[in-house]
Amino acid sequence: MQPRLQAVTPSTTRATTQPRSPVPTPGTPRSPGRPASRLFPAPPPWAACIAFAALVAAPGCFDRDLAGVEPGTTTGVTVNIEQLGVVRVDLVVLVDNSGSMLQEQEALTARFPELIRELIDPALDPDTGRPTHPPVEDLNLGVISSDMGVAGRTDVNTCQANPVVGDDGCFRTTPSTVVPGCGSSYTGFLRRNPDNAATYDADRMAQDFTCLATLGTDGCGFEQQLKALRKALTVNAADGGCNRGFLRDDSLLGLIVVSDEDDCSVAAEHPEMFDPDPAALGHLNLRCANHPELVERVSDYVAAFRALRANPDRLVLGLIVGVPLDADTCIGQGDELGGCLALAAMQAVENPARRGELIPSCDTTATSGMGLAFPPRRFVELAQAFGANAYVDSICKSDWTDAIRGITRNLVARLPSACFPRDLSFDPGTCAADCQVVETLEDDGPCEVDPGCLDCPPATADDLYGLLPCRDAFGAACEPLKRDLGVVRTPEGVLRRQCLLRQAPRAVTTAGCADPTTEGWYYVPREQSPDDCPQLVFARGDTGSLVEPNSSAELRCLAEL
Repeated sequence: MQPRLQAVTPSTTRATTQPRSPVPTPGTPRSPGRPASRLFPAPPPWAACIAFAALVAAPGCFDRDLAGVEPGTTTGVTVNIEQLGVVRVDLVVLVDNSGSMLQEQEALTARFPELIRELIDPALDPDTGRPTHPPVEDLNLGVISSDMGVAGRTDVNTCQANPVVGDDGCFRTTPSTVVPGCGSSYTGFLRRNPDNAATYDADRMAQDFTCLATLGTDGCGFEQQLKALRKALTVNAADGGCNRGFLRDDSLLGLIVVSDEDDCSVAAEHPEMFDPDPAALGHLNLRCANHPELVERVSDYVAAFRALRANPDRLVLGLIVGVPLDADTCIGQGDELGGCLALAAMQAVENPARRGELIPSCDTTATSGMGLAFPPRRFVELAQAFGANAYVDSICKSDWTDAIRGITRNLVARLPSACFPRDLSFDPGTCAADCQVVETLEDDGPCEVDPGCLDCPPATADDLYGLLPCRDAFGAACEPLKRDLGVVRTPEGVLRRQCLLRQAPRAVTTAGCADPTTEGWYYVPREQSPDDCPQLVFARGDTGSLVEPNSSAELRCLAEL
């Protein structure tokens, strides 16, 4: 699958080289699009809810499984809050463009459009007739290669086009010449958002992706995939970088790798790794396996990728790499791969029948024709570090349906959900939940002032059900939208202010509960929910959410959860 690296003689220009919820199958009815919003509440439900990135397998609003909450007089669950508004996803797809990747690029472009269509135009639930998840209304999609050059050496076979930095982690802008219907060029990355959605549908975006992801096979055979990804999203994503404007702070970020070789991101201080003279470090094809001390540590990349998202559940990895076809312990989420690295097929051992090469981890040359792949030990280590947020599948499969569905499931499962994972104690006679919500700001700045309710006695979050009432200008009891609960200090020594959020009062009607007429959070019980699930709503008209960006919130209930 990959060209073998060789030295190039001075007279030769190029030498000869050798989720949770299942993703619907094609044909499942699709969503007709997102309905217009209204003030209280806004349909569909995710338009009015806070987005809670789930860490658990079942979709839900909260990022921690409530199963471990101990019953008691007062219970609380800490949740990470994100402003929702438009649902944003940023996807980077790294495609190995070395000489062995022709069939794999065809397999990718045959199935990846299904992922794009599922994100943009989700299937309808056959029971409810509603979309299975909120549609991604703002999608950025960029394609990069594995070519990061060879420190300027001009004598490494297949790496002479740009030996200094290769493609340098910049998004591809030149389309394939063998794919029909492509544009003449592209501007850095594909983007679909509310501004162009009417004229740029999922099918057109999928076609453009095919044009860019069919890179060809003229890239450097010295693949440095993780280095390319890191640069694409750090240096290159900054102002003035070739990928500027791509990465948004509030997006779900997906990193997808398609490669038949393990990562060999060489440390900058070791350019000798690229010297083709075998007397120094042995054969080029064996160096990454034999000299791991000269390659950057996987843990460094784990830290670099984690640093891209404040909320770790807003990062998803999809790795279609050379794990064995028949090894269940090597296919699946990162927390399911415990025995993968111990398998014989995953050992980086020189092939006694083909000196200068590793023994393949999968070989389909005599069956499906997908060729060879080699043990992706570093990619499996990366997936293990990210646990359930990573998905690994085999590049040697002739049909990538399962691989693309696995990655799609992981992405969809981390899109915002309107559903709370447990029913709360709710009084239909007052349309109120027996709970309080405490917002913790990112700093010690003041809680938002409610001019109609300014006189509040000092209070803390320690006794929410024994607070003295606030008073308005006429001395009447009142409840501010956000009541100051003082400042707490985090374990890191940071001061953060806490605010008690008002539960919006709602009138009882013959149909259940009316929409609130004042701002505040409220609870929709399962039996009154259009989605047949309990929901917490933090809508604030056209301005988004009651909860500020980068805040966290704690739900405290007197009744057992």
